[in-house]
Amino acid sequence: MRIGIDAHTIGMRKTGNETYVRNLIHELSARGDRDLHYVFYHLGAADASSWGGEARVIRPKSPFVRIPVSFPLALRRDRVGVAHFQYVMPPYCPCPAVVVIHDISYEDHPEYFNPLEAMRMKWSIRSSARRAAHVLTLSEYSKRLISERYRVAPERITVTPAAASAAFRVIEDRAVVDAALTRLGLRRPYIVAVGNVQPRKNLVRLMHAYARLRAKGRVEHDLVLVGQAAWKGSTILETARALGIEPFVKHTGYVAEADLVALYNAADVFVYPSLYEGFGLPVVEAMACGTPVITSNVTSLPEVAGRAALLVDPKSEDEIASALEQVLSDAELRERLRQAGLARARTFTWRRMADETVAVYRALA
Repeated sequence: MRIGIDAHTIGMRKTGNETYVRNLIHELSARGDRDLHYVFYHLGAADASSWGGEARVIRPKSPFVRIPVSFPLALRRDRVGVAHFQYVMPPYCPCPAVVVIHDISYEDHPEYFNPLEAMRMKWSIRSSARRAAHVLTLSEYSKRLISERYRVAPERITVTPAAASAAFRVIEDRAVVDAALTRLGLRRPYIVAVGNVQPRKNLVRLMHAYARLRAKGRVEHDLVLVGQAAWKGSTILETARALGIEPFVKHTGYVAEADLVALYNAADVFVYPSLYEGFGLPVVEAMACGTPVITSNVTSLPEVAGRAALLVDPKSEDEIASALEQVLSDAELRERLRQAGLARARTFTWRRMADETVAVYRALA
């Protein structure tokens, strides 16, 4: 059977979406199933030499032509038996389609998005979820919301959790980490937050909490924000200037995976006070690097973090500040969170995700 996989996000710096499909491809190739042949459709920005199947460039980049026209033609031409899309499938698809939907935050929180983008997602993803032969998602939280909001039967939704790739690990060689920090113009000690700079990541409240600790002399750490500026990103970053903490807030923008691993390793604490996540992959990545984690007690994050992180109300600057002070001042707590995080991260694997995804392919065939 031939499986067609939409890999257009690879090389596009789409963070979690790109990480998902990149690791899926790697694990599918490693499985070596003789009865399954994969056709990977990308936009030409990726090195597909190690993908282990056919890699085809699909044009144009614009989704308004690629999704409704290019994909159906390519799937028919390549005699694909099951197609796997991210979020949106074509209006007409010549074979059964699997659609992975990481979250539906745009439904309940359109304020986190460009209004036109939120409107487009509401229509296209809702339609795709209802028409797909099967829906994949990354957490039980997202499964419940997709089922309720889109009236998709729970048996048509499979949870395939994400994981930290093998690159995310404890680095024993301090020189490797120091070289990355020098390259990025950073210094120890610091607090790190990872994710696109957008309202959903709740960075404004984080900066207010951090500023409060600085004003009281409770923290000497810099605050390092890792991720590209997205919707309202520039406005969010201006908060540091308004609070008078601009010299201590470092924004790296998008960084390569190797540098991100080093950044986790050198941080004293990783803080992820997001207001909404369908999974929250940076939490698992930080844990896999041995970094103590503070994250939110809402949406999927308690499900992902388990008891291996300090959970806070993301809308409470007091709770965020208190958790930061607690972790930074208590070496025993940091070590306890470090060990618990390492153990928790090992429960998530991309191999398991790929195995469960292949089971869905086979069921549809």
